[in-house]
Amino acid sequence: MIFLNQLNPQEKRISILLLIGVLFFLLFDYSIASFFDSVNNQTKSLFGTLTHFGDSLYFFVPTILIWAFIKIIKYKNQIVDVVSDISIFIFLNILLSGIITQILKHILGRPRPILYNSFELKSLDIIQFDSKWHSFPSGHTATIFAFIFCMIFLFPKIKNILITIAIIIASTRVIVGAHFISDIFGGALVAYLSSIFISKKFAHKKMLFTFENDKLFPNKNVEIISSYIANFYKNIFSLYLNFNFYFKTLTITLLLSIIFFIFPSLDITVSGLFFGQDGKFIATESDWFIYFIRKMLLPLMALLVFFIPIAAIFKQIYFKEKILNIAVREWVYLFSCLIIGTGIVVNSIFKNLWGRARPNDTIQFGGQEPFTIPWLNVDYCNTNCSFVSGDVSFFTLSLALLIIFNKTSWNTFAYASILLISLLRIMEGDHFLSDTIMSFIITYVIIKGLSDIFKIFPEDLNLNQLKIPSWLSRKNSK
Repeated sequence: MIFLNQLNPQEKRISILLLIGVLFFLLFDYSIASFFDSVNNQTKSLFGTLTHFGDSLYFFVPTILIWAFIKIIKYKNQIVDVVSDISIFIFLNILLSGIITQILKHILGRPRPILYNSFELKSLDIIQFDSKWHSFPSGHTATIFAFIFCMIFLFPKIKNILITIAIIIASTRVIVGAHFISDIFGGALVAYLSSIFISKKFAHKKMLFTFENDKLFPNKNVEIISSYIANFYKNIFSLYLNFNFYFKTLTITLLLSIIFFIFPSLDITVSGLFFGQDGKFIATESDWFIYFIRKMLLPLMALLVFFIPIAAIFKQIYFKEKILNIAVREWVYLFSCLIIGTGIVVNSIFKNLWGRARPNDTIQFGGQEPFTIPWLNVDYCNTNCSFVSGDVSFFTLSLALLIIFNKTSWNTFAYASILLISLLRIMEGDHFLSDTIMSFIITYVIIKGLSDIFKIFPEDLNLNQLKIPSWLSRKNSK
């Protein structure tokens, strides 16, 4: 501790990164790697998507294109010049960190976790050109941290958010089995050192930074851009808050999705509660209760949300009369919820394109197809697949039905019916828990969104002004 107190802030950060990296290398590298080696492959595939954000190509191409475009157009402006400098600053920083990383990878030759036999092999293979021996340091980590450090040096007020993003993306390299923890710290250290070096070079040329008391600070031009970004962020955030329902729903959906991603066995566990010792799910279509719910109530719902709205719209156009004293706008709204929500989004898009196998068809429950996590676009089912539940979506339309009848006090009964059909579909082995939850959320958001849209329309939707084909005219029918 006495040693650290004698160092400046930059030297402290470097020393801490080195100490933590060495500590993980000696004590935790192999146990952590072994743990993530046993993680569900579907979970790994999710983090495998996130890990690509550490690919240097995603940063090289935009930055160099922005810089080249500004140089070509030769537009002289204070802000434009700063943007150009920032682009080349990021480019050079990522380039330098990448070069250092590749040199170290080839010289040290540390084997990746995939090469370890029960994680007992710890030797290095000096001067190695096989990518399987390029574990230290992590290139993706160096790239994302190089970019993040650039942003932190330029916009220090948002450093906490930026560091969090970098840590999340860097950690995926360990989760997918590409690197050890110490490799991550090594990549972050390389990025930090290269960022300091490039920043000082820019400061000496009076670009982007200034020196004050031997400390590096963003110059006035960068501060101007920082204020623009801050104002933009505030405006966007305030706009988000105005859409309070959608913001909350998105947050809840993300949190639930993360839970199912991290704990993929949750779906299997819940379905397993209703899987009997005879190798079948306990609920079948022959059960009278199931028959009543699906064969009796579903047609009733179809009558309420499809046939009656069609009849109401036709009667309004043809006879200029209402059904049940409900405005035609409300019937069109209900019909739109059915067509857009349950019809197009749930059944046509998700159920037919997402390809998630139903529980009955998965290996865990006697089938032949692998289990997959929600939101993962796979090809284990051709049509009418597990994700998401069509029945749950259909019953969720009862909330829209209560809106047009102004019976929102009955919402409790509607939610109870949705919960009941969700439970029955799981008991039948036709859907996982995540299928039912996400189906409800998707349909509910569409119902709420369409409700907000239809409020701006007139009640009669000007249907009285529609021209009736002559062959449908009441005069001709006489």
